[in-house]
Amino acid sequence: MNVRVSTIGVAIAAFAVLTIGYTQPTKEKAVSDDARRALIKKDYEALTGRWQLVKSIVDGKEVGEAEVRKTVLITDHNIFRFPADAGVGTAPQGEFTIDPTTNPKQVDSTGEAGANQGKVTKGIYEIIDANNKRACWGQPGGPRPTDFTSVAGSGRTVQYWRLISKDLGK
Repeated sequence: MNVRVSTIGVAIAAFAVLTIGYTQPTKEKAVSDDARRALIKKDYEALTGRWQLVKSIVDGKEVGEAEVRKTVLITDHNIFRFPADAGVGTAPQGEFTIDPTTNPKQVDSTGEAGANQGKVTKGIYEIIDANNKRACWGQPGGPRPTDFTSVAGSGRTVQYWRLISKDLGK
């Protein structure tokens, strides 16, 4: 009996000694700068292309099929633009930054024109596979979504995109 109690006591003491000095690595230190840059480059490459909107929900309401069909997004690494006839998007063109080291992955978009020029729209994204991605956006200047939902009153936009081509066109 004493041997068993001593063994348990030693195990608890060893665990305590090992964990007392341990600190959880911060998000910034969890991934080295080189690894972070490699992840960002990889995701920018995956996101670059001509994308067809296949489904969108804005503030809990599904966007109509006609609007979805005519919405194409062109991304070239950190630059985005919508052709003139696209009606879905917070800005017609702009830049975006990504952080693929978070879960969910984060994206910040800044419009260079339109009603939301200069405003940052925070979002999250997922590269589902080589041909499909999704994103959830908060309102310009608002908080970042934490999941891929858009319910009435949330002000969020959820989008599902399918790759048309890696050729960006003009």
